[in-house]
Amino acid sequence: MIISTNKEPSLEEFEELCSNMCRYMNDKAKADPSYYLSKGAKGLEPEVKLALDTVAEGTKFENTIQIISGQRFPDIVAAKYYGVEVKSTKDEKWSIIGGSVAEGTRVENVEHIFILFGKLHKPVEFRTRRYEECLCDIAVTHSPRYKIDMELKNGETIFDKMGITYDEMRKLDDPIDPVVKYFRSILKPGESLWWINGEDATEGETPAKIRMWKTLTKSEREEWIAQGFALFPELFSNSPNKYERFTLWLVANHGVVSSSMRDPFSAGGQIDFNVNGHMYEHLPKKYGQLAACKDRVEEIVRTVDEQTLVTMWHTTNENLKNRMKHWIALVAKSAEMEAFNVEQFLEDLFDETDGITNS
Repeated sequence: MIISTNKEPSLEEFEELCSNMCRYMNDKAKADPSYYLSKGAKGLEPEVKLALDTVAEGTKFENTIQIISGQRFPDIVAAKYYGVEVKSTKDEKWSIIGGSVAEGTRVENVEHIFILFGKLHKPVEFRTRRYEECLCDIAVTHSPRYKIDMELKNGETIFDKMGITYDEMRKLDDPIDPVVKYFRSILKPGESLWWINGEDATEGETPAKIRMWKTLTKSEREEWIAQGFALFPELFSNSPNKYERFTLWLVANHGVVSSSMRDPFSAGGQIDFNVNGHMYEHLPKKYGQLAACKDRVEEIVRTVDEQTLVTMWHTTNENLKNRMKHWIALVAKSAEMEAFNVEQFLEDLFDETDGITNS
C-alpha cells in the first residue's frame, strides 16, 4: 500500500495528479514497450509509486508518498482522503473483477478512489478513472465483488441500476443488503441467489458438498418436505413450474439436488381422509404427506424469521400478524383448481386434536 500524509490538496488536484501519472506511464510504455511487461502485475505497484513521485514534484504531494505492506484497499492513499487502486490484465478487455463490496479492508478516512488500470501486453496501455464510475456490476466468488469496466458509459454503473450512490452504499452498516434487494428484484422465474449463505433458509449455512435427494436419510427427506410445504405454497398448485423455487432453494441452502422433485410429492396416487368428522376422498398424495408432517410445518410457519416469510411468500409484514391463517390462504389460492375445499381441509387439519384417520 502507498500512503500520503499531506491533507491539503483538493480532489481536483488529486485527479490531475492521477491523470499526469497515467500519462507519464503511457509515455514510458511507448518509449520502451518491454519495460512494464518485464515488471508484471506484481511489480506494478512500485512503478505506480515511481510515477507518482515523478509527477508530484513541485506539487503539494511531493515527498509525501510511501509504500506500506499489507493487503488493504485501496493500494495507494494520498493526502489521507484520496486513493488509487492498481489493477492490471493481460487480456484485451478493459474489465476485471475488483474488490469486495463490503470493503472490509478499506483504509480509514479515504473518501475518493481512482483506478489505475494497466494492459500488460503489447501495446502496453494505462487508464485512470474514478472508482465508482467504472463499477458496472457485481460478481460473486467467495463474496460479492465489484466488476470493473474502464469503458463503462456514464449512467450505467451498478449504483445507477440499484438507485443508490457509491458513497451512500459503502457507508452502510450492511452494504450487501442493497445488493441482495436489487438482485432479488430482477430475479426471473427459475432463478435464485445461490451465493447468499442461508438465503431464505430456516437454519444453517450453505454446505460445502452437494448430495442427491435419493441419498438423504428418511428424516432428512421428511424435514425438507416439511420446509417445502411451509415456505413454498405454490407446491400445492397445478403449475408445471411449481417445484422450481423449492429445487433451487434446496441446492442453494442445503446442497441437495433432485433429478425429479415431482416424485417425493406426487407419486403414489390418491388417499382418503377423515379429519375432524369431515370426509375427504381421493385427495392427491401430497395432502397425506402434509398431514404426516403438519406439526413440523406449523412450527416452521410460526417460528421462522419474519423477513424470510416476507421474501418466500412474496407478502408483507402486515399479513403475518396471523401466520397460519395467511399460510392457509396462500395454499388455498395456489390449490384453487382442486376439486375439494382446500381451505376448509387445512382449517380442519390444523385445528384437529384427536389425530387423523386414514380410511
